[in-house]
Amino acid sequence: GKKMPKRKPLKYFTQKEIEEILFRESSDEDVDHVEAEEMYDSDSDVDYIPKPGDDDSDREFSASDIGSYQDSCTMPAFTPGPTPEASNADTPEKCFTLFFEEQIIDEIVTWTNIRIDAEVVKYRKITGTFQRTTPAEVRAMLGICIFSGCQMDNHLSSKEMWNPATAAPVYRAAMSEGRFSFLLSCLRFDDPDTRQERQAMDKFAPIRNIWQIFIDNCKNLYVPSQNITVDEQLLGFRGRCPFRMCIPNKPAKYGIKLVLANDSQSKYLLTGIPYLGKLVTQRQDGQSLGQHFTKELTKQYHHTNRNVTTDNWFTSVPLAIDLLQNCGMTLVGTIKANKRQIPQVMKVKENHVPGSSAFLFTKELTLVSFLPDKASKKKVVLLLSSMHTQPSIRPTRKPEVIEFYNKTKGGVDTFDQMCAHYGYGRKTKRWPLCVFYGMINAGVINSWIIHNENAMKTGENQIVLICSVLDIPTPGTLEGKAGPVAAESSGPLVRCADCPTGLDRKTRYRCHVWLSTGVNR
Repeated sequence: GKKMPKRKPLKYFTQKEIEEILFRESSDEDVDHVEAEEMYDSDSDVDYIPKPGDDDSDREFSASDIGSYQDSCTMPAFTPGPTPEASNADTPEKCFTLFFEEQIIDEIVTWTNIRIDAEVVKYRKITGTFQRTTPAEVRAMLGICIFSGCQMDNHLSSKEMWNPATAAPVYRAAMSEGRFSFLLSCLRFDDPDTRQERQAMDKFAPIRNIWQIFIDNCKNLYVPSQNITVDEQLLGFRGRCPFRMCIPNKPAKYGIKLVLANDSQSKYLLTGIPYLGKLVTQRQDGQSLGQHFTKELTKQYHHTNRNVTTDNWFTSVPLAIDLLQNCGMTLVGTIKANKRQIPQVMKVKENHVPGSSAFLFTKELTLVSFLPDKASKKKVVLLLSSMHTQPSIRPTRKPEVIEFYNKTKGGVDTFDQMCAHYGYGRKTKRWPLCVFYGMINAGVINSWIIHNENAMKTGENQIVLICSVLDIPTPGTLEGKAGPVAAESSGPLVRCADCPTGLDRKTRYRCHVWLSTGVNR
């Protein structure tokens, strides 16, 4: 047979040579790359490893040195997706409990029971409807909320949801309509005795504790991709709230504003901060609100060379320079024309031909002025980027900066749309309950994303919708112990009571009426 080619000997680099390769900076003069090409011969079958002790300092090249070199590289190593803790969640229920953990459930049970004790004194006869709650019952209540959002029953009254003729039997299997309404009215999330004192320093105090636990779980359970989107979400609310906002271009128009950071690829909610007002927000001197929120939301991802995509409420020249120089991140976003750093020639529409672009470059930033084809109906679009350095135009006649922005801008908006479509947002006069509904929606979407990505890794079928995250108690349980859904109970085949006797049709499924009467209907 043919002789195998002789393998070339290993080539060793000294520590000094490695430092020259990793930290070589290009100067204004032409750089001679001949030496680098000789060292990195792509056709040769040579392994390049450092030779211990073969350097000027006569010390070994340790693992700590490798870590320091990796931190200095332009692209740090990270794998987007669920963290190891979240990768073990193989069911929708386990995924959801990653976010609504025992600590949140225990907080709700503790303060809700205090409210129930204060309410029951108003009733002469204490029935099961007015008893203290348990963690299992709170989970069942969350299951009802999630299921009603999946069925789009959140706009119905509780009487319609519990109607035996038209509604799904799962609601009646979990608890009575009176018990559900009573639990929602007594639902509390903090200590009422110290609430007034805490609210003087923090307007978000009535729900701050469980909100922070939920946000910390969101941060620790997922690694985002290269691009992060920062934008705002408005939870529709028209009741009394000290920080209620009016945003006319949002569907709800009035509500509670949350500033969120999402992964632009998977739409996963990474973190969020409630907007409590301009005067209340604590920021450094000279910082705008957009700069403050963007830096706070991306603090965990500083110096990872990720990109942040923002809209014109956040984008500013000081923010782009600050992220690039001090935080190790780039910025791409639309920018308002009233910023004092924008030259007048970039704002005027008359200077542009429809479909044309103008570029302005500094040492670190790129400003693009683009006039769409329908120039009579649209204004000049201004985008600022610290990521792009070339005036590239795509075949669509749009600059590369604009196409990149369009690709990565929808992280929060798509997440908000998903929450609205399958969300559980019932009418309420209490703003902490409105925020809690928003947390449920966010937890369901994040659970769905983690479950799908885990299913892709294991080769299982992806779920289309989380419609049964928690086990619902069956009727007859005194303390609301979780059990299987009534419609999915298994057992021996019995004759269907609705079919003619001569057909003798058999079935295993049980409805709510069968469980209570023993007759399958």
